[in-house]
Amino acid sequence: MRATDEVVEFIQATQLSDIPGDVKHLGKRAILDTLGVALAGSGDESVRILLETMAGRQGDSRASLIGSGQRTDSLSAALINGTMAHALDYDDVNESCMGHPSAPILPAVIALGEELDKSGADVLEAFLVGFELECKLGSAIGRSHYGKGWHATATLGTIGAAAACARLMGLDSKATEITLGIAASLASGIRSNFGTMTKPLHVGEASRNGVLASLLASKGFTATSNVFDHPIDFGQVFSEDKLNKDYLIESLGSPWDILTPGITVKKYPCCNKVHRTVDATLGLVVDHHPQPSDISEVVITIPPGEDVPLIYKKATTGLEGKFCMQFCVASAIVDGEIVFNTFETNRVERAEVQQLSDKVTVVTDESQIPVVIDTGGHVDVSIIMQDGRIFDRKIEKATGTPTFPLSDNDLQNKFRSCAKTVLNSNDIETAIAGIYDLENLRSTADLMHMLSVASTIDLKV
Repeated sequence: MRATDEVVEFIQATQLSDIPGDVKHLGKRAILDTLGVALAGSGDESVRILLETMAGRQGDSRASLIGSGQRTDSLSAALINGTMAHALDYDDVNESCMGHPSAPILPAVIALGEELDKSGADVLEAFLVGFELECKLGSAIGRSHYGKGWHATATLGTIGAAAACARLMGLDSKATEITLGIAASLASGIRSNFGTMTKPLHVGEASRNGVLASLLASKGFTATSNVFDHPIDFGQVFSEDKLNKDYLIESLGSPWDILTPGITVKKYPCCNKVHRTVDATLGLVVDHHPQPSDISEVVITIPPGEDVPLIYKKATTGLEGKFCMQFCVASAIVDGEIVFNTFETNRVERAEVQQLSDKVTVVTDESQIPVVIDTGGHVDVSIIMQDGRIFDRKIEKATGTPTFPLSDNDLQNKFRSCAKTVLNSNDIETAIAGIYDLENLRSTADLMHMLSVASTIDLKV
């Protein structure tokens, strides 16, 4: 049987009742985290510009925006909510998909789910199906996909979002094949846009295109029906590695990727590849209290590939700072924390931070196995003081990874810290309870109501 047929069979046949309880619980954790960071991202400048650009250009009003509750069409809602979810680079991470698995999928599912009046159980089921395909496709396509410069969150996320939407709509086999074929041609996003507003836009586009692909296919739009089996299939185009079709077929749901290898819930709102370095740095700050003016040099030793996404050596904006090891380390030492306002432009421009950033040297340890997008090996942080003292810490896994996961309580506290920018404390607790009881919610509209305040902007003016 063709790989495409097997993928379609998985999309169609998977029922929520067949999914293990621990997988469903992890799915709801991922949904809680994604909605929390979307609420926090709803006020970001990138989202404001997107809202202004989209104003008056939407169609019907059967879907809602996270936070404001503004009504728009499902395509626009997926685009804007998807951008929100990745605006702060605070959303979850999975090594298999080489990026952020939840942010492209969930906004697509809730936008279409609200339009079609689907239940919370329908949303959870579709989300988990799309998540699983996105991650297993990432493993099957190989690391050269990311290495070539593709933003895998956007490319693989488009396929995952499309699969989730096809499942949510209950499309037949042929229409599901076509959905995947359309999505494959809509998949895009390049890593040179990291550190700009276009990076979160990639995710919004992936989410919107997942909705678009499924809607087009449901109306009879045509595309290739063998996207994973054609001589110029998805893997052939997007990777230097041959698509591992046997792995793709055999691994779907066995085990579920959200369970093994699992996901990282971010502790800091910046690129995942600085997290263990920040953990080590903050540990040294707590233990030794080094004064920035007394530091001679900071040496960060990393495995090959650790800094591939970190395309800035000197940050001049907050967005660049999220992808700059030197800036994050300097900020951690100066402030003793990495938080939302770490990446405000006025804080990036501080002389103390910029001067210390210039003293941070990143060294690659060639004896370690290359990691590319993975988190193998270890990093070592050495703070060298002017009086000759050296403070050193080695770390293999960061807080929030599957090895050291955030507890349910810690995750809920992260949601609270994100949501308080939009919701009051009572509404926050209602939202947490509702998300953990998602499979019993009557409709997606009930979920969106929990995440919204009164609208102050009419998108149709």
